[in-house]
Amino acid sequence: MSGKRLLLLVPVLFSLWLQAQSGENVYPFLNIPVSARQAALGGDAVSIRDQDVSMATVNPSLMNLDMDNRISVNYASYLADSKIGTMSYVKDLGEGHLLGANARYMNYGDIPRTDEAGNISGDFGAYDAAFGVSYAYQFEDEWTIGASASLVSSKIDTYTSMAVAGTIAVTYHLDLTNETVSLIARNFGYQFQTFNGIREKLPFRVDLGYTRILDQFPVALTVTAHDLQQLNISQDYNNNGQKTGKLRKIADHLSFGAELFPDQGFNLRLGYNVRRGNELAVLDQRSFSGLSAGFGIKISFMRFDYSHVRYHNSSNMNMFGLTLDLIQIAGYRR
Repeated sequence: MSGKRLLLLVPVLFSLWLQAQSGENVYPFLNIPVSARQAALGGDAVSIRDQDVSMATVNPSLMNLDMDNRISVNYASYLADSKIGTMSYVKDLGEGHLLGANARYMNYGDIPRTDEAGNISGDFGAYDAAFGVSYAYQFEDEWTIGASASLVSSKIDTYTSMAVAGTIAVTYHLDLTNETVSLIARNFGYQFQTFNGIREKLPFRVDLGYTRILDQFPVALTVTAHDLQQLNISQDYNNNGQKTGKLRKIADHLSFGAELFPDQGFNLRLGYNVRRGNELAVLDQRSFSGLSAGFGIKISFMRFDYSHVRYHNSSNMNMFGLTLDLIQIAGYRR
């Protein structure tokens, strides 16, 4: 059966898992949601396979014919006055081969420069950026494999670093039941230029996603198990000061999303990120941490997306996205 081909990925993923270690890493912006739609659906969705070209940035095996000659740009004012921008594009090469290009940028704004005594002497800037190419091959009706490579750069004041980051993924999509399953290992690689001579780890992670469009009701449900390369990603103690239990540690790996009217010109979206909801909740206050919501509107050759993500009582993110169908635009110009 075709499912046996999935076993080809097991040795690769296992070797990557052996390399993964807990602790701090560099370039965490690589795991921030790449689009308003992904942000609205819990922030970790990796199994949505349709015309949304922005999803190819995080999971190259989601590339398909419906993404051909589409371009997507997304922008958000993130936490602490930082700014996020992403771009994605996919081209069909024929016979099941697809090629993509993407870019991500995060600007942290002006940061006061201080000495050890706290005296301010001007400002400095900081940014992260990544430029990547992706390839996918749909070798059977249901199976697609994909890979991507990105050049990552970071600058903090006068210090810079650079790295190469890779992603491998496999997607199983069954039209008959409107189901999609994706397994992805991303952000593994090598930092070849360091900030200060100390080589740092990339934010490697393994995600498993499942999406299904229901037959009886116009809604697409998405469940993502994220950060599977590390068993325990939870805090040691919860907000009540009690030791974190096993069920909480399992639940913190999950995020959920629901999209109402997924095949229509107007969509409503809702998501919940369990870990974010647990870690950013305020004791004895209703903060709605972990929740996210948004919508999408398709008009002719373009689609507009918006999401609102609730991090904390004092920290929210609004993200905007615009997707253009370049084939339709070219048709209108003729």
